[in-house]
Amino acid sequence: MNESVLIGRSERFLDQIKRKKISIKDAKDPEKFLEIYSYLKSNMDSLQEMRENMEMKGYTAPYRSINKYGRPLSGDMKAEDMYDISRHTQYFRMNAAAKKNILDRVKSAISSHRIAIGHLEEFATIECDSCHRKYRGHELSFLTQKVCECGKGNFKLHVNKDGVYRLDIIPFLPLSGDYMVKLSQLSPMSREAFRSMVRILKQEKRGIVKTLSLVIKILEDGRWVRKRVNIDADEEVNYDKKIRDQYGSNARIEMIQFHRKKPSIINDKQVQTALSLGYVKYAENQIHQFLPDMLQKELHDKDKVEDYQEAVEFAEEKANIYKNVDEPETLKTDFLNKQLQKKGLADADGILDETVLQDLKNKENIEKTLFQEIPRAYILWDLLHYYLTTSYDRRSKYSGPFPYLRPNLDSNQLKSFKDFKSEVIDIMQVFLDEKIEYVPRMGRVLSKKFSVEKKMKGLHMPMGVALGAAILSTEGDLPVERTAELFSITPTEVEREKKNLQTLHKPVSTKAKKFMELVKK
Repeated sequence: MNESVLIGRSERFLDQIKRKKISIKDAKDPEKFLEIYSYLKSNMDSLQEMRENMEMKGYTAPYRSINKYGRPLSGDMKAEDMYDISRHTQYFRMNAAAKKNILDRVKSAISSHRIAIGHLEEFATIECDSCHRKYRGHELSFLTQKVCECGKGNFKLHVNKDGVYRLDIIPFLPLSGDYMVKLSQLSPMSREAFRSMVRILKQEKRGIVKTLSLVIKILEDGRWVRKRVNIDADEEVNYDKKIRDQYGSNARIEMIQFHRKKPSIINDKQVQTALSLGYVKYAENQIHQFLPDMLQKELHDKDKVEDYQEAVEFAEEKANIYKNVDEPETLKTDFLNKQLQKKGLADADGILDETVLQDLKNKENIEKTLFQEIPRAYILWDLLHYYLTTSYDRRSKYSGPFPYLRPNLDSNQLKSFKDFKSEVIDIMQVFLDEKIEYVPRMGRVLSKKFSVEKKMKGLHMPMGVALGAAILSTEGDLPVERTAELFSITPTEVEREKKNLQTLHKPVSTKAKKFMELVKK
């Protein structure tokens, strides 16, 4: 396919996705759910095909071909030749930029679709009305034609109450790869929240050795020769023995250089951006719904604050009429003072009323706290919930709502899970009716979960939702009833798993002690 045709077709397809508005209001209806899911799956297949074609054509390094063109290294050159070379170089540079930009958009769109599909797969189980077969997770891809394997097309939808999903972020994801546009539309405070979210997801694991470069000395044809070799890192391998097995018994290692890799919590740049945008924009939308009511309660006189904001807007509009004046800011200040005096908010010297001044400071602090802390609370709670309710194997093999999520975190990455501000959680519970709880020492809670997973490895014991709730109740100092409510299970299930945890760490019965001794061996 011609490159210009591929770029044009890709842009038209992405623009088509941009024009299509996705509504998740009726997602509990099986027909509507399958319609959204099938649409995203179809888009995903087309986008992946586009990316493969682009990568085969060298779009990953588009500027490399420009090095072939340029001024000769020696010899005279005519002016017209220099002009032609400059013109051709400019053409190739513009073409390379177009390739880079379209591939970047396609990758962003793929990441966003992967996130959206993961949340939908966590949200529901589809049951066939005829044969009663249930489809969950990746199995939902069998229903893109809206027909069961039995040939029937009547379905029931069961919401997974113990799943981790937030369908409301889907409309705010850059599904068409327009993440730069969506980022520019954020308010200054939301943009700061976005940067904070990306820093959380980029938190790196301490460097782990992935490969080694070795300088070895071997005997060839009666003389010693040095060679540089690269091998994969493996803690259980004796490198001296491996080198001797490969290069002979006389081979010696003279130098070893370790190459480390630092994977992030979400180990993909495009997914980090898409998730952060989705959560921040969703949170911003939620805040705008209750902010007026909250300000009415928190401020002394909300009407005067609104009058002040109207005066600022009026002053800016009037000042913009006189753009060519020498001191536009002075003019803007004069207009503002006159308006404030007219509204009774300032005295003749332009001194703002003390009550209004205090209300403005309170309003700024409230908005800053809400717009920066609520998105953080949303994503950290969802990540905590997902880690607690899933097994290591599931996180390793299934991308879920958080693609490229690390299945395990080290102590450095756990620093991202700092405690929520309890007052922000209180606000979310009152105004948003969210099932989110203040959890002190979230990092310790997760560390405990990973420790339990290591101890249970190979025991074939279930790592269900109740176990995560039990760990949260024990390490997070939450009542059993509250954790059961948060995880949509019964208190009895949580109590049972808490007893199992005690047995796992300190077996009480004789049989349990013997079992744990056998496990340790």
